Amino acid sequence: MEIQIGDLVSIRHFSGTKLFKSLVLESNNDIVNVRLIEDITLLNCSQGDPIVLGCELDNDVYIASCTILNMDKQQNTLEVKIDNYETTSNKRLFVRFPVSLYAEAQIGEARKKHLAIVKNISFTGMMIHSKNDFPLYQELKFEIRAAVTIRIRAVVVRRVKDIYNYEYGLKINYTDVHTPNLLKKYLVLLKNEQEEFIGKFKEK
Repeated sequence: MEIQIGDLVSIRHFSGTKLFKSLVLESNNDIVNVRLIEDITLLNCSQGDPIVLGCELDNDVYIASCTILNMDKQQNTLEVKIDNYETTSNKRLFVRFPVSLYAEAQIGEARKKHLAIVKNISFTGMMIHSKNDFPLYQELKFEIRAAVTIRIRAVVVRRVKDIYNYEYGLKINYTDVHTPNLLKKYLVLLKNEQEEFIGKFKEK
């Protein structure tokens, strides 16, 4: 995935409700610096936040899961690190689909809710960021705030502490037969939205 200076890309952050058109200012391997066309203050973002970057390369649309390294709100720029990516032409697209979504997590049957950010999701698992320290093999109940509210249960199978957050790998346990279809429809919606948004770059 070789993004070039001057490329137009899309940015999605969990604090925003839409995709943001952005211009690539610098690109060095997996580190990319972009300037948002719209006001960056529309996004309530911080260092360490997961973010999604979309672009078109060789007629394929790529969707990358990234982490914010730095930002300059006066210059309207973000520096991000690309962690992994998928292409929408990949038939295995939903193995690990990059997202940036708010979620609320509850430990077991406890009523207290903890903030989490979903970084990627598939039909069998997901990766989240949270400032909360959840134990390994603990089952969590999630309410994911997307275009539709998705409720799932998942077990912590991996836990890593970074500078900003805990990063968790989770295995999804479906308890509702309708949830897999709901998740699939939402991921297809995101895929189509990304392709349509990037397709408009060519029209201008």
